Amino acid sequence: MSAGSYWPDGWVKGEGFVRPRGSDPTVEAPAFPVIGEEYVRQIVDITPGQRRKYLSQVRTLARTEIRGVSPFQRSVAMIGEQDIRAWLIDWDRALKTKANYHGLMYGIFSYAVERGFLTANPCARTAPKRRRVKESQAELRFLSEDEFVTVTAKAEGYSYSAADLVRVTAGTGLRFGEITALWVSDIDLRNRTIRVNKAWKRVGENGETEIPSWLKKQLRDKHKMRQHYLGNPKTPKSRRTVSISEGIAEILEKLVDGKAANDFVFVSPTGLPVHNSDFYTQVWQPLTDELVEDGIAPFRFHDLRHTHVSWLIVGGAPLPHIQARLGHESITTTIDTYGHLLPAGDELISDIVDAVLSGKQIRPPLHLLRGGVDAAVA
Repeated sequence: MSAGSYWPDGWVKGEGFVRPRGSDPTVEAPAFPVIGEEYVRQIVDITPGQRRKYLSQVRTLARTEIRGVSPFQRSVAMIGEQDIRAWLIDWDRALKTKANYHGLMYGIFSYAVERGFLTANPCARTAPKRRRVKESQAELRFLSEDEFVTVTAKAEGYSYSAADLVRVTAGTGLRFGEITALWVSDIDLRNRTIRVNKAWKRVGENGETEIPSWLKKQLRDKHKMRQHYLGNPKTPKSRRTVSISEGIAEILEKLVDGKAANDFVFVSPTGLPVHNSDFYTQVWQPLTDELVEDGIAPFRFHDLRHTHVSWLIVGGAPLPHIQARLGHESITTTIDTYGHLLPAGDELISDIVDAVLSGKQIRPPLHLLRGGVDAAVA
């Protein structure tokens, strides 16, 4: 600018006229549901199903009453840290659920700060501690070998090839949305592998989908399912190839026999894709009720994935291999979830130390993966 010239009040270079931060935050600040929806709709890197879920959470918060008031119906600038703390203390939900909602709220208020509607994020100092959230969650459920035999035997009497679905899930560790999305072409019986390259996803609020171009060209009417579509797996690492045992290969060989390459491996009794709610009401809930009568504690279908990992850990499979098999983005996730299943190793550690003190040689670390105490020291 020329000498003696100044930017007009309220003008920000590159942005134009904006309300300066630090000005009265209550002026023209929208209600929480309004700014919440605006925030969710401008997020780029989420699926249509996730956007639909977040919008639903914003509406749930708007309806929530805490201590006789509905704090999330007010102007976003009128919601303070004390309101967030009261909500965290009094809302009758699991701590993990509240932590998930808190993450969304943090994003909404940060967006409101960026828009100049308030000067500080009231969620900044209120997030539930990760340790407390983890402690509040139920223990992972693992089926013992005997329980698994009972479960598969009982499942033989149910439709949806339930017994085989249970066996293949427990034998591979695939998620429900992955295993029910498998096509015949994803099964390589010769090399005994399964390719996981797609999974069922929920559609958006107006039926929006996010189907990768390579898959869109291959989809036919038989690949449609209500309120769901075939899309990318959960994370980039979830797109993987999983080795299978000879026993699992024999089960899959029977299931794919006579089917076209783009047919689903698992289908409903009417030949349609396996819908999660239909499977739950027609198979899983009655099967679980029957098992409870036989003395087996209730468990979720997802616990078959946990059971798979428990078998691998007890059998000595290295954690990095388990991470790749499950499709975890980080080894930290694998360790945080299943690390407590690892043998304490106190006896092994003591023998290693005593071996050195007595003048013996410790074998290379590779031997520690292949054997136990006797293989660790010479």
